[in-house]
Amino acid sequence: MRRFCLLTIAIAVQAICAGGARAEVKKFAYLCGSICVYYQIALTPPDGWVIEAAATKQNKVQMLVPKGKNFATAPALIYVQVFYHRDKQQTLADFAKASNDRWLANVPNAKITPLPAVERVNGKPGFLRFAFENPSRAQQAYELGAFGIDNDNDGNEFVLDMVMTGATKAALERAEQDYIALLKAH
Repeated sequence: MRRFCLLTIAIAVQAICAGGARAEVKKFAYLCGSICVYYQIALTPPDGWVIEAAATKQNKVQMLVPKGKNFATAPALIYVQVFYHRDKQQTLADFAKASNDRWLANVPNAKITPLPAVERVNGKPGFLRFAFENPSRAQQAYELGAFGIDNDNDGNEFVLDMVMTGATKAALERAEQDYIALLKAH
């Protein structure tokens, strides 16, 4: 019965999301006591990277790892969270500030440094970028974060939070060009 319910939900979500043009944002539903929704972008990993299916499914966040690695063994990984942009008056910079303030409230010894924006080849507004140093988070000691805007077929607006994280700064430096290529392409 549960499998039937999940299949019915998946078919309903596909029917709702179907349209003539390809949407950049896809909607998914799952049972969580009721019906919960999460979002993913139509994601093309950079060369040498793959979507890590098990970690993506478990976390309901798209996880990318270098080919030949997995969530547990990747020296650096990229994850993509997609948020429905409810407050149309809130600018992307305001969204980024609120997100960064929440991070600082949870990780008080973190240091967040603004970085130059990355322009996108699809003509959408560029990604706002930040470097994070998180001394009290061993597995997330260093991160690069970027916020951008995208839409679905219905014109709904979403905020993309694309983060590359790793335990060492060197791991991020080795993967940074791939990360920037991902930002430019999306």
